[in-house]
Amino acid sequence: MRILWIDDEVDLLKPYVYFLKDKGYEVETATNGPDGLQLAKSKNFDLVLLDEMMVGMDGLTVLQTLKEFDPNILIAMVTKVSEESVMNQAFGKLADDFIIKPFTPAQILSALKRLIEKKALIGDRLHRDFSAIAQKRTTIKGWKDWIDYYVTLLNWQTRFERFGDAVLAESFYDEKKESNKEFVAYVEDMYPRWVQEKKGPIMSNRFFETFVLPRLKEKPVFWLVFDSMRLEQWFALVPLLKEFYEIDTEYYYSILPSATPYARNALFSGLLPLEIYQQLKNYWVFEDTGQNRFEQELLIENLARHNFRNKSLFLKTSRNEDIDNSLNVLLNTDTQFSTLILNFLDLLIHSIKSQRLLDEIVTDEKSLVSLTRLWFSNSAVFNLLKALKKRDAYIIITSDHGFIKVNRPTLIYGGKEISANLRYKHGGALKIDEKTAVLLNNPQDYMLPAEHLGVRYAIAKHDYYFIYPTKPKEYEQTYKYSYQHGGISMEEMILPVAILKPK
Repeated sequence: MRILWIDDEVDLLKPYVYFLKDKGYEVETATNGPDGLQLAKSKNFDLVLLDEMMVGMDGLTVLQTLKEFDPNILIAMVTKVSEESVMNQAFGKLADDFIIKPFTPAQILSALKRLIEKKALIGDRLHRDFSAIAQKRTTIKGWKDWIDYYVTLLNWQTRFERFGDAVLAESFYDEKKESNKEFVAYVEDMYPRWVQEKKGPIMSNRFFETFVLPRLKEKPVFWLVFDSMRLEQWFALVPLLKEFYEIDTEYYYSILPSATPYARNALFSGLLPLEIYQQLKNYWVFEDTGQNRFEQELLIENLARHNFRNKSLFLKTSRNEDIDNSLNVLLNTDTQFSTLILNFLDLLIHSIKSQRLLDEIVTDEKSLVSLTRLWFSNSAVFNLLKALKKRDAYIIITSDHGFIKVNRPTLIYGGKEISANLRYKHGGALKIDEKTAVLLNNPQDYMLPAEHLGVRYAIAKHDYYFIYPTKPKEYEQTYKYSYQHGGISMEEMILPVAILKPK
């Protein structure tokens, strides 16, 4: 169990801290409210021991802020007085327990025991309520219902991770796996109509005209695109931003393949891949490298189609220094439209398997989300957003696609010219197991371009990834349990659209 102890006299409490560590608890300390809040926002703690009387920000203010940031965190107030008015005020702000100074080690352990028992009770209630998730899935009828269900699933996931046990975690995983199976079948059935008739959900190609263009006609717009940001990663960032902004989160679907060369080109051009190839052929690249080299040109063409000719800025970066060095330009009041592509998260997921230290740190998706929050809380992107609070402008944050942890290999057969991606392929004479992937004999059904006749596309379903029959063991050892994108799953396709308004 991880404990955060916030007390302005924490140095006097070191014997108790050592005592708890000897008992197997992980304990971190902070000597004031702001530092404690920063730690709580950047890391995950099971419970907080919080002094009620502190210099500067008092304990009750810290309590309220912590509960607003994370309603599920357990907090025990440490106070020198046992007055009823103080306790009532703290309970009104959702304190979970009290410890009265002076205390003994046994009293500290007793309070922790009570909090652990409370955590167990919440876990028991989650077990009883778990059936509500599967029941909600049976009522799904369309793409809006799938968004609502997925958001509900992620909200439950947060509670399971904090209060659940191994049995509950396994049940949740099974539910997620089964729901993705149904989601894939639904998308496979509906997708051709979505892209050919342009009905159904807002997708990558309609994002600009739906969310950006109307606001661009009113005031300056800052559009931040986080490459490979999954929905639960965005949910982890929201509490950090709520201190500065009112946040309205909507949702949209990535096109297929749910990968950067397709989804982000569609995002900036306002066109589907086949339309880009037909209308702006020089800006479409079939090779495996450099497929997004014309993103800025595609966005400029899109702006021109909508008669936007005001000053604009386009920046693509994966480094804090680039944002720091461009800060004056980014805050220039003459710029009416600024687009920032942030590649950090994409680099992170693709570095995990290749870098041993990261592979040991990021052991599961929960730790990946925690690392995302830790990065963001100390990033130049966060500092930029805090600075933008002073601008009279719209701030739009989104992702181009999500990703999934691939677990199951599936064989793909074809000619010599097959693309290298693990979740989707295009090339001649492709053959796959259609239980594990969608095979497009006619790519135009999905509004995808083909370099020449006979080219097919294969898009992986669920958590499958493609391996070649000539090197199956090599591919399994290298890529199994890695994070990939380009296929069909809720994690890759259902994405956030956040509109930020300064408080």
